[in-house]
This record gives sequence, C-alpha cells and structure tokens, in this order.
Amino acid sequence: RALFLLLPGLLTAAEPSAPEKISSAPAGWTQSPAFVRSLQKRIHSTHTGREYLIFLSIPETPPPAGGFPVLYLLDGETAFPLAALMSQKWREHGPRLGIHPGIVVGIAHLKTAQDKNPRVEDFTPPAPDLSATGDFSGAPQGGADRFLDFLEQELRPQLAAAFPLHPRQQTLFGHSYGGLFTLHTLFTRPGSFQRYVAASPSIWWNNTHILKERDAFLRQWRKGNSSAPPILVTVGDQEQTPLPHHQAQGRANLVASRKMVDHARDLAASLSAAGLPAQFLLFPDENHGSALATALNHAIRTAFSKPVPPVESQNRETP
Repeated sequence: RALFLLLPGLLTAAEPSAPEKISSAPAGWTQSPAFVRSLQKRIHSTHTGREYLIFLSIPETPPPAGGFPVLYLLDGETAFPLAALMSQKWREHGPRLGIHPGIVVGIAHLKTAQDKNPRVEDFTPPAPDLSATGDFSGAPQGGADRFLDFLEQELRPQLAAAFPLHPRQQTLFGHSYGGLFTLHTLFTRPGSFQRYVAASPSIWWNNTHILKERDAFLRQWRKGNSSAPPILVTVGDQEQTPLPHHQAQGRANLVASRKMVDHARDLAASLSAAGLPAQFLLFPDENHGSALATALNHAIRTAFSKPVPPVESQNRETP
C-alpha cells in the first residue's frame, strides 16, 4: 500500500534529465512525460474496435544479439508505472544476478463514455454460456480471443518493426482478470509467448470455466501435440479472507466463495503434476491489490532471466 501511495512522488522524482530521454523515436512514438526512458503511442485495433495506449520502457544499453527480451503487461495504466521503475533498478544491478536488460510493454485501455470498463470484455474468454459469470459490472464479456488477435497480429508486428525485440524471449503478465486472460492464452495458444505470469488470476469467473480450457490443453499436452512454456502463478495469502469492510458491503461471502488462493494453488499443482514447468508463489500478508507489486517484481525476474530451453528439449513425459 505504501508503494502505491508513494508512486506519484517517485514518478516526479524520477522525471528524466536530458541524457535519460530517448533522443530519437520511431515514427508515431513520443516520449512519455512521466517515465524514465519511455515512449508511448495510441494504437487502434481492428479486431476489438478499441484504442489502446501503449507504453514502452527502453534499456539504455545496446540490444543483444537477437534483440531484447520483452515483458508485456496487461492493465498497463496500473502495472506499467511500477514495472518501469522496477526494471530500471534491475538494469542497474541485475546483470550480476542473472537479470538482463529488456523492454517492458504496458498495454492500457482507453475508456470512453460508451465503453467504461473495456478490460472486462477483452480479458474474459469466450464461452457457450455467459449468463452467470459472476461479473456484476454490466460490461460485455467473452472477447479474449479478439484481444489476443490484437496482441499477435497488430501490436506485436508494429513493435517488432520499430524496436529490436527478441522473437523467442517474450513474456505475458496479467493480474486479476488479466491473470485469467494469461491462462486463457496459455491454454488455447501456448506458442503466443515463451513465458507466462498469471498473478491473482480470476479462476472463479463463469463457474471456473478456465479449468475446462486447462483440461482440454492437458489432453493435447499428453498427446504431445502442443507446447507448454513455463507458467508462474502467484496470489496473496489474504485474497480469499474477507476484510472488515467486506462485511459492511455484504461482500464477505463473495470474497470467500471465489477461493482465489485455493484455485491458484490447485491450478499450478495440476499443471506441475502433469509434467509442465509450472511454479506457484504465495505472497504473505498481501491482498488482491497489494499483491500486484510483488508479482510484478517476480515477472521482471522471470522475463529477463536466462532464456529457457526450447520446449522440445524439455521432458514431456507425464506421470
């Protein structure tokens, strides 16, 4: 909580001096006014019909052979400010710890009067029945495949044409509904990214529909017909414990019933038991909001550490 309260001051203190600004930027990209060595650009998607604000944090060093590794952040309006600061500190001290320079991409939704909660539709998977998903926002749902098409067919080609990105060292990070989208991407198009970090994923959504996608994915995995990049699942240990204000708001039973901790732990365990490279981290004394910062730190370490071996060379045997 303290980190979020201090963030505006940190951003002001980190306002880049002239040498820290990016001297030249590809066409259409402008210097971000708030973040060190960062660019931004608006991109309209023909797949979703929405416009997104894209942030990039660029390392100071020349790109390595093959290009920089990349960390894609969903909910970029929230996640990118934290990750930009964290990644800068890792770039200063990380190489001796095995953390190398990389590019952070933040994907932020632009809300409109007619589209007040666009992330709900973009991050939730398509399903045969969306009548009782447990989401009370009133926003459309089930557009995850269209948003994934935007990432793969519109955003990534534009980034690759303008910046030195390594095509086989790309990580997807999502928190909450973004974590749900991250799992959906892993289970339906696992080759889209080489690493996945699902933070506090909303596995409860639509009566745990994502577990059906997991089961279908595992059936293909056992047949040897699909790849399985490493997946890190994180959650705060207080995420299914109702707080006092939940009692007053009548949300206590809802918070407990969503079983955020149990679902995340069980999902990671099921993937690991099947022979997949899955890891689970439980963050002590963290709730759904505060767990984001800790998860981002682990995401940076995951994305910019030593490259993982090709999936084909990993042990694919199942118990």
